[in-house]
Amino acid sequence: MLIVGLTGASGSGKGYLCSLLCHKDICIIDTDRVYHKMISAPSSCVDALVSAFGEGILNPQGGIDRAVLGSIVFSDEEKLKLLNSVAHAFIRTECEEIMERCDAKIVILDAPVLFESGFDDMCDVTVGVVASEDVRVERIVKRDSIDPERAYARIKNQHTDDYFRQRCDIIIENGSGDITAAAEGLLVELMRLYGEKEKKK
Repeated sequence: MLIVGLTGASGSGKGYLCSLLCHKDICIIDTDRVYHKMISAPSSCVDALVSAFGEGILNPQGGIDRAVLGSIVFSDEEKLKLLNSVAHAFIRTECEEIMERCDAKIVILDAPVLFESGFDDMCDVTVGVVASEDVRVERIVKRDSIDPERAYARIKNQHTDDYFRQRCDIIIENGSGDITAAAEGLLVELMRLYGEKEKKK
């Protein structure tokens, strides 16, 4: 199995690239969805977060009220670090269990905070998706139905393209053009890397 870390800033088009990589030999794990599923109902992750932040973060269903938790952590750097340290441990464990259950040749770990979480050490290769600031803002406005000023404010707090260029093994340029050819090329390269890994066994 070849494990691929896929990352990129908001609006880069990472999700769209994933949709183009759907293939019988590929399993795509969306770490955001894994996390949201874990905190939507009572779980070990919820218990750990309640221990860290108190019962006030619970919703009536016994899961986490994300808005309440967000209001606590995003204005306090230390509390945000605490949230990440707790959540990332549970996300990693769940992702590892999913990998063990799947029989795909390639696993794509879709992780916006691939490097910050340390998840990159699970990966054989890392792929970064980048796009210009203006393109990202346009996508965020359309996707989230917010005004451009809020979109710009959001991406100002995120990593620049250079961050991903310096850290990722492969970069996908996802501007305003069609990236179907780039996705097909990436699939070919990942299959090649999978074959090389299998030969070394």
